[in-house]
Amino acid sequence: MKIFTESEEIIYKLRELYEKYGYRRFKMSKFEEYDFYMEYKKFLTTQNIISFNDLDGSLLALKPDITLSIAKNAKEGENTKVYYNENVYRVSHNIHEYKEIPQMGIEYIGDVDIYAECEILRLAHDSVEEIAKTAFAKDGEYTYSLDISHMGFVSALLAHYGVSEGTKQGVLESLGKKDSEGIRTTCLADGVPAEGAEKIASLAEFHGSWEGLAALSVCEETEKIIEELKIVMSTLGADNVKIDFSIVNDMSYYNGIVFQGFVQGIPRNVLSGGRYGNLLAKMGKNASACGFALYLDLIDLYRESEEHFDADIVVLYEDASSFEKISAIEEAANFYRENGFRVVVAKKGSVLPKAKKIIEFDGEKEVLV
Repeated sequence: MKIFTESEEIIYKLRELYEKYGYRRFKMSKFEEYDFYMEYKKFLTTQNIISFNDLDGSLLALKPDITLSIAKNAKEGENTKVYYNENVYRVSHNIHEYKEIPQMGIEYIGDVDIYAECEILRLAHDSVEEIAKTAFAKDGEYTYSLDISHMGFVSALLAHYGVSEGTKQGVLESLGKKDSEGIRTTCLADGVPAEGAEKIASLAEFHGSWEGLAALSVCEETEKIIEELKIVMSTLGADNVKIDFSIVNDMSYYNGIVFQGFVQGIPRNVLSGGRYGNLLAKMGKNASACGFALYLDLIDLYRESEEHFDADIVVLYEDASSFEKISAIEEAANFYRENGFRVVVAKKGSVLPKAKKIIEFDGEKEVLV
């Protein structure tokens, strides 16, 4: 008889894993001061924050993030090693509305050296493997990966070839889309020499091990980072760990390694993390920081059940009598498609395919039915 769900089993195993490495449980309130999140809004993965007035008139917010609270409470001069299993309140991946979303992860704040970095990446790797093995294995076989990037390497390359501040964001956006042609065009328009534009554009096409980075190195800083990546990847020693520079984060906060974890069966990353020492500096703290978060809601959403589903989501409509109404229906459906879901659009009253969720669209809003 099965006692735990897959998600519960994963949480239990990961708590045990993190505690073996000396991480202690971090507990926090559901609320933080709204102004605190506004001050560090650029660091958040969501720009939508649920706020309300407390009885004394102060403005509070339901927490959309855990890392900010841990960083705020970390004491200088100490190594803070914590894990958390908390709910955050943000727009859900699976339905376009606010949800209470379970999240788990670890944070290491203090003297984060190369050993600590390797430890965090080892725990990230093992966490993704545990999700794949527990919830997505087929006949004992499962597939997962950990992709690593380095904001310092990207930053050094852009600085070496004189990419202007105003152009950097456009380059990063194209890099995140693996759009090498877009990078090339943007850099040339910014006055970057052809050789530099070509080398920066090649970042979008890179996917492999540290050995291939020599051709991209341009200065002492990039050489140091290659050595760092060599140590990290050699320590992990796993074939499913690759360097992928399309993993990008805000340079004003992330200043080193960033990484994402993927599991076959989930069409987006189930883990995200990196070094965020610049956030600590903004908080006035002289410390380094690195950690990651696991998106546990994706496990239950995508885990295969015994029942076969023809689609993830069915969007139901009632009236498609004009271009405007058809465009609105398509916009609603494409939102979910762009987030990795299989979507079928169907008219109310028609025979529907088997789907995990059915959403009714009335032209203005979407209602889960």
